[in-house]
Amino acid sequence: MAVLLLWWAVVLICLLLLTAGGPWFLLLPVAVVGVLVATNTLIIVRRTGSEENALEPGRLARADADRDDGVAVWAVRSPRRRATDRARRTGTLAYVGGRLSFTVDPGRGTADDPLADVTVLDAPARQLELGPRPRWLRPALAVTHEGSHHLFDLSPPFDLGAGAVGAVVTAAWWDQLVERGARPPTT
Repeated sequence: MAVLLLWWAVVLICLLLLTAGGPWFLLLPVAVVGVLVATNTLIIVRRTGSEENALEPGRLARADADRDDGVAVWAVRSPRRRATDRARRTGTLAYVGGRLSFTVDPGRGTADDPLADVTVLDAPARQLELGPRPRWLRPALAVTHEGSHHLFDLSPPFDLGAGAVGAVVTAAWWDQLVERGARPPTT
C-alpha cells in the first residue's frame, strides 16, 4: 500500500509539473504510469492482487488435516511459458485433502469455451513434478503431472508488484507443495 501511495505521489507531482509549464515529453510516461497506478488501486480495492493468494506457513498441511479447510485461489493457467492468449485460462487453483486441482472458470464473454468448468488438473501432491522455484524474473508455478505441463500465474499481468510480490507468493506455494510430497527438479 505504501508503494502505491508513492506511485500516486509521483503521478501527481509530474501532473503538477506539466500544468506549471513543464516539459511536454513527460506527458506519455505520466499517462502510462497513471493508468498503471489507477489499475493497481482497483486491484487493492477489489482485493484481487497476488498478495490475496499468499499462504501462511503450514497452510497446506492444515488443508491436508482437515478436508473442510482447503485453500482456493485465483490463477491463470497456460500449458507453457510462451502460450498464446487463446491457450490461457483463468480459474481456481485449489489444494484440499492432499490434492492440487485447477478448475477453469466459465469464460467471461466466451460461452462456447469447451473447457469452461472443466478440472484440468487433479492430482495428489506426491505425484506432481515441480519446475524451478519461482523467482523475480519467473514468478509462475510450473507443475507437471503425467506428462501434462501446467504453468500457474497467481498475479494479474498488469500488477505493478507482480514481479516481486507474485514471486514471493508463488514461491510459498512451491515450498509448501514440496513439503507435502511434490518432487522438485533434480539438478
